[in-house]
Amino acid sequence: MSINKPTNDLINAREVEIQRLSWFDTLFTTIKNDLESGDVHKAQKLSDLGQYLAQDFQHYSEAELNELLAGKEGSL
Repeated sequence: MSINKPTNDLINAREVEIQRLSWFDTLFTTIKNDLESGDVHKAQKLSDLGQYLAQDFQHYSEAELNELLAGKEGSL
């Protein structure tokens, strides 16, 4: 049995989302450990990276949602 393209796209999107969330988990765990060890400078740099990644992920997700909504409207 073959999975259709929209289902494949959704599966792929969820896999990417899970991967990115695992990166955030690792990043925030490292920031926490750095703060506990007193390495505030490194924690600040990592939190800046986290902010950038979160914003990038948000823009990616918004663009994907807009494409899905545009496709839905086009099929009406």
